[in-house]
Amino acid sequence: MARETYFPEAFITKYKKLLGKEWDAFFTTIKTKQPKSFWINTNKTPVAETVASLKQKGAKIAPYSFHPQAYFIDMERPGELPESRMGKIAMQEKAAMLPALVLAPTKTDTVLDACAAPGMKTVQLSNFAEKVVACDVNETRFKSLQQTKFLFKLDNVQLERKDFRNVKGTFDKILLDAPCSSEGLVRKRREALEGWNKGVVERKQKLQKSLIIAAFDALKNGGVMVYSTCSFAPEENEDVVNFLVELRENAEILPVKIEGIKIRENKLCPGCARLYPQDNDTQQFFIAKIKKNVE
Repeated sequence: MARETYFPEAFITKYKKLLGKEWDAFFTTIKTKQPKSFWINTNKTPVAETVASLKQKGAKIAPYSFHPQAYFIDMERPGELPESRMGKIAMQEKAAMLPALVLAPTKTDTVLDACAAPGMKTVQLSNFAEKVVACDVNETRFKSLQQTKFLFKLDNVQLERKDFRNVKGTFDKILLDAPCSSEGLVRKRREALEGWNKGVVERKQKLQKSLIIAAFDALKNGGVMVYSTCSFAPEENEDVVNFLVELRENAEILPVKIEGIKIRENKLCPGCARLYPQDNDTQQFFIAKIKKNVE
């Protein structure tokens, strides 16, 4: 018998109240497995070449409308494909691809990937930017980041095993995919919410507030950062972004728009994107785009 997904009673009570009439659609979706998807790593091969190779093997794939390197795949174990083992494709959840696309670095940008491991977003940033500084302080996670750099040929990525708050210098663009209560992972792992509780959310929020201030301060004047989490909690998302805006008068929230992705109006933090899983068949996700204006 298949194991049922675990949901704490406090989680159900909280989100029933928050979501109201949206609850049934939300809950039905997060009880189902998320679709499999991948990002084509152009550091290794052109998109067309990888697509042709996968189709030749009979892989059922379809492009997502939001970027030509993003694909859906209907396959039980896509990570076993030669293209995956060779670093030509990076297995990545659909919504998790979006923060790097919203940040949209170019070949003139030096980018900080603040909490980078295991590095799938680092692959995306490497495809786009001139240089990426990717940080993670945890030894085990940093090893996974090193493996990612090697496998995906991230030659323009400089790895730093440290808290990004200790990195010197300023950056054109920063991705802060912050440590969070990981509520969105429940579609990937049935046990993801076993350690979830109010205290965890509060502790994560305290850390996130410290991280978002540090990341903003590391931006060059005119620079842009993206703050994202796979949590649905306002405490970890809108409250954290609003905390930054209150403390830094030159912080401007820019509207998040992604072709082919439905984004709801956000009354708690206008311009920020709260991705409902039932809208786009994704994890629940939050993305905020923030510009540092000259004071």
